[in-house]
Amino acid sequence: MKKKLKIAIFIDHDIIIRHFIHSQVFNKLCSYHQVDFIFPPKGNRRITLNPNQYIENAEVIHLKINEKTRSMWSRMSQVIALRPSLNKYSLDIRKTYRLVMNWKAEILHTILGLPIIFEIYKLWTRYQTKLNQNEELLNLLMTKKYDFIINPGIPLGVFINDLFILSKKVNVPIVYIMNSWDNPSTGFFAAGIPDLYLAWGPQTAFHASKYQKINPNKIKCFGAAQFEIYKTKPKISKNAFLEINNIPPNSKIILYAGGSLGTNEFNHLKLLENEVKQGNLQNTFILYRPHPWGGGGNKGEKIIRENWEFIKIESTMKNYLNSIASEGYQLSFPDYSDTHVVLSYVDCVISPLSTILIEAAMHGKPIMCFLPMEDLDAKHFQTVHALPHFKEFQTQPEVVLAKSSLELVKKLNLLFIRKEDPNFSKKIIKMCKKFVSDFDNSYNNRIIELLENY
Repeated sequence: MKKKLKIAIFIDHDIIIRHFIHSQVFNKLCSYHQVDFIFPPKGNRRITLNPNQYIENAEVIHLKINEKTRSMWSRMSQVIALRPSLNKYSLDIRKTYRLVMNWKAEILHTILGLPIIFEIYKLWTRYQTKLNQNEELLNLLMTKKYDFIINPGIPLGVFINDLFILSKKVNVPIVYIMNSWDNPSTGFFAAGIPDLYLAWGPQTAFHASKYQKINPNKIKCFGAAQFEIYKTKPKISKNAFLEINNIPPNSKIILYAGGSLGTNEFNHLKLLENEVKQGNLQNTFILYRPHPWGGGGNKGEKIIRENWEFIKIESTMKNYLNSIASEGYQLSFPDYSDTHVVLSYVDCVISPLSTILIEAAMHGKPIMCFLPMEDLDAKHFQTVHALPHFKEFQTQPEVVLAKSSLELVKKLNLLFIRKEDPNFSKKIIKMCKKFVSDFDNSYNNRIIELLENY
């Protein structure tokens, strides 16, 4: 019998709850070992979802966030990102960070990143964070005497950088689990590096080493927790799916999955509907599913109000679009089991830069990475499309790439040609393993084995 371990799992945002709590990938761990889930205080704006219904055999602790040290670590991370360099990657990262800061802040952070100044700034930050350390967090770690700290999240999470400092005082290793595709190449730890970094797959493992400067020996390809459900049978039949979405039987279905803020998805849907009306797409319906925090793109509120003939709004996201139309921009947290249903029953997928392209490929579906470069107002899209995680994906031969609305129209038939190819599904599933490692063993079992054999 293995020793019963004491484990702290820090969860600091609704998105992390969706990916790691709703997926129930820690449930078996909680049955075998003593697990505490640590959240920000009740009422914190980062947490609106209720995780308790998914947590069993574990204690839930709400812990104060040290906003002063969090702010200092956040600035340090931005300084690291903006350190002067002429390589293409650094310039693209700089463009990304411009989206969240003004020009004065950019200049200040750039100056702080200059070689000698940066070393002084690091020392000052370390001194200030030491003076203002999170005593409540330190007391928790000293009292509980954990064997492991697990932090699924982002490099700018509210706990992770304080944990790097304080875990050393109690000699507890940190296992960091990446949450999102871009984490290893666009976010930067400020206070240290984890003892073990769990990447999605070979691509993100390489990025963690190259951009985060983490020793490859401390990185492990581990798959994505939120995609575990894709190994199960969809919760409803195809007939039920067609009925719910008001799509006639035997129709071809193109899923248009929305992307980032600012893309003109209303115009894209108009374009696709015209292709159907003109007879270029026979017996075809377009199923539209907005990105859960993309707001329906530019003019997203118009999409739900339009009298479409061949466009169907995916049933589980109608309320989200309605709320956008009535209340303005907001986030949504759809269930991955619903996404699994959609991706199981559509014929192919088009999306402007969304992780759903990987998810569709995991389902063996032909995909089009749509880069509407004419959408000049889509500042986020225009910035991130050239970042490494997306760029490498776009170049895969299994991915249809369209850099304009005109190219989208021209290449639509290629998606259906690939759909009819009996070998294509296996090809694209194999391609996916470059980005998300696949395992026969469940995530629940893998995390237990990892910790027990550490």
